[in-house]
Amino acid sequence: MRKQAGLSFFGFIIVAMVIGAAAVTFFKVVPAWVEYFNIQRTITSLVKEEGSAPPAEIRGAFEKHAEIDDYVSVKADDLKISQAGGTTNISVSYERVVPLVGNTSLLFAFDISKSSGPAAGQ
Repeated sequence: MRKQAGLSFFGFIIVAMVIGAAAVTFFKVVPAWVEYFNIQRTITSLVKEEGSAPPAEIRGAFEKHAEIDDYVSVKADDLKISQAGGTTNISVSYERVVPLVGNTSLLFAFDISKSSGPAAGQ
C-alpha cells in the first residue's frame, strides 16, 4: 500500500496565512517604493532640464511634478539645491513610515542626490 502524500488542510491553512501576510506586506510597501522611484525620476529630469535655473524655479517645477504625481512624502521646500561653478546638485532625504498591523510599522529612509554640469561626469 502507498503512503498518502500531500498537504493536509491544517498545513494548507498555515501556508495560506504566510502567503497572505506576505501579500499584504507587499501591497502596503509597493506605494512607498513607487513614490521613491517617481521622485528620483523627477529630480533627474529637473537636473537635466532646469539645472541652470535659479533654485526658486527648480522648486516651482518640482511642485508641478509633485501635484501631478501626488507626492505626499516630499515637498518642494525639502529639496536641498546647491549651485556652484556651473554644477547644480539637487538632493533630498526623507523617511516614510508604512503601518502594517496594529502598532507594527516599517520605516524606509530614502536618499536621492543628482548632479548636473561639467563636474557631474555624465
